[in-house]
Amino acid sequence: MTDEQILAAYLKRDEQAICESNAKYGSYCLAIAQRILQNQEDAKECVNDTWLRAWRAIPPERP
Repeated sequence: MTDEQILAAYLKRDEQAICESNAKYGSYCLAIAQRILQNQEDAKECVNDTWLRAWRAIPPERP
C-alpha cells in the first residue's frame, strides 16, 4: 500500500491502516524505540502506542 492509500484508509477509519503502517514502518519505528529505550518489550509497546495514538488523532468526521 502506498502512503496515500494508508492515509486514505485512516481517514475512512479502516483498521487495516494500522496493519499497513506497521508492515511498512514498524521495523524502522521499533529500531528507533529500542535504541532509545534499550528494552525490547518497552520498545514494542511504544510502537503499538504510536499506532493507537495515530488512530485516535483522526477526527471522527472529516471536516
